[in-house]
Amino acid sequence: MSIINSIVQFVMDMGGGIFLPFTITVLGLIFKIKLFDSLRNGLRVGAGFLGINVILNMLVSGLQPAIDYYSTKGSGFTVVDIGWEGLSAVAWSTSFALLIVPLGMILNYILIKIRFTKTMDIDIWNYFHMILGASMMFYVLKLAGAAAVPAYVVSVIFGLLTLVVVLKYADWIAPRWQEHYDLPGTTCCNNDAIYIWVINQFTCFVMDKIPGINKIKFEGNWKSDRFGAVGESSVLTFFVGIILSLLTRQNLANTLSMSVTLSAAVILMPKVVGLLMEGMLPVTKAARAYFKGKLGDDYDIYIGMDEALCLGDETGIQLVGIMIPITIAIAFLPGISMFPLSSLGSMIYFTCGCSLFAKGDMFKTLVSTIMVMIYRCFINSWIAPVVTQLAFSAGFIATTSTLVSGSSSAEFNCVLVGILGKILGVW
Repeated sequence: MSIINSIVQFVMDMGGGIFLPFTITVLGLIFKIKLFDSLRNGLRVGAGFLGINVILNMLVSGLQPAIDYYSTKGSGFTVVDIGWEGLSAVAWSTSFALLIVPLGMILNYILIKIRFTKTMDIDIWNYFHMILGASMMFYVLKLAGAAAVPAYVVSVIFGLLTLVVVLKYADWIAPRWQEHYDLPGTTCCNNDAIYIWVINQFTCFVMDKIPGINKIKFEGNWKSDRFGAVGESSVLTFFVGIILSLLTRQNLANTLSMSVTLSAAVILMPKVVGLLMEGMLPVTKAARAYFKGKLGDDYDIYIGMDEALCLGDETGIQLVGIMIPITIAIAFLPGISMFPLSSLGSMIYFTCGCSLFAKGDMFKTLVSTIMVMIYRCFINSWIAPVVTQLAFSAGFIATTSTLVSGSSSAEFNCVLVGILGKILGVW
């Protein structure tokens, strides 16, 4: 068991930018790609992944003055936001990581072989979403009086069933994902993307049924066609940065830094995603050919990846600066007790994700993102007692006197555990 734990920890310590090229290289060899071609593909994927992280860190750093300004407004909230980073650390520190990761990979392969799913999930790090739900289930069952062994078995099964749901949803979303984000052969298999797209789809559906509202169209590219360079996304995003700076009372240096950073993100992000896809496409084609040979010409395969691949969406990037003050306003709604500090830094994930069913329409994307943030803020506050107990049991926090929560607790598996906890009366 200690050997398995050491292997898991070694993989996690390397990070995606290091381990992902290795994974792509090995997959290339399995799918009959030549060694150095596989290595080249892996290095391009790694370079793209690292590039995405660099731009995200640049974006967070550039927006930090505005985030710091709004964080001072967050005093009086009773739940501490530890972000998805904190929850992932809690999840990976539990013993469930030792079982769910290898069992999940084996299950994924079996489900492909029996034609139950078309998605091959290579995004190992995001297995923490399944591990988190399983860990929460275990502690809820224990608090309800269940014996340790049955509770553990049920929790592992729950984690694996969550993976099955994620894979089937990835199958379903793949054609739309590939077309909208121009990511052929791939799909998104992140659990946290499911609730974003469910809300996004429902919101867009309702908006299309409302007279007057369904006539509002605000495409991201019409401004460039009408106003030339002034209407280009990079220039408009620069002005969004200036407006955000004025709202948060920044000095000239911070104003320019924030504005240029937002503009740079909208220019650079599609380029590094394109670099990543240069490495992914040969592997995707080889995987398809491999499984078609095994399962027949009528069967297709999708490579399951992180939702970071969609961050090149221009509509989503342009709305980041607009959504930050709106999210702050949402945090002060009655019933919300957690200031969503981590969500401000990762806003681009929500805005780019909500562009999917909005088909790039800025108005629908904006409204959908607002709905997502309302849901997220309420659920993160509501489920905080369960998250706090888990973090305490895992040794992440020293006391339960201060409630903690994080963005990933809004996922469907965690919400189901929260509802079960309420039914069993454990919180």
